[in-house]
Amino acid sequence: MKAFLFGLAAFIFSLFVWLFCHDYNLNHMYYMQLRTTTEEASVAAAMFIDPWEESEGRIVFNQAEGHKAIEAIIKSMLKTNDSLIPVAESYWRDQISYNVYFYDDSNTTYPYYFTDPDTGYKFTVNRPSVLVTINAGKARYTIKGVIDETQNVRSAAHEIVGY
Repeated sequence: MKAFLFGLAAFIFSLFVWLFCHDYNLNHMYYMQLRTTTEEASVAAAMFIDPWEESEGRIVFNQAEGHKAIEAIIKSMLKTNDSLIPVAESYWRDQISYNVYFYDDSNTTYPYYFTDPDTGYKFTVNRPSVLVTINAGKARYTIKGVIDETQNVRSAAHEIVGY
């Protein structure tokens, strides 16, 4: 009987270890996808430059179009609906939120030292730049309370070089 109980305890313990490793690895993979999404969103927003200002030799971002581009990237890469709520086949379960910071020739004196209030990400703005922070919420874990369920938040920046 002692061997049976020890074997059962070892099986349950190994099951918890396997679930922990599975959840951790899955979250790591999707956290890297969140990093890529954040980088792509900052690049997409930086593509929209006001042509009139550019003809005058200044780089000024079209912020309305930049927000649309960021939302389109988030919807396609993180599998959300139009309200940025994850759909059923998405890994994420909380509503996705994002912050974007546009630093260009109309509102910035270079160099500008930026620190993201959400992540502590530090970036020195030397040229026109777009910084994006995406909060994807908590991850999907099988066993609640075993892994610290902090928010999955990433920041990325893209600067215009060679203008």
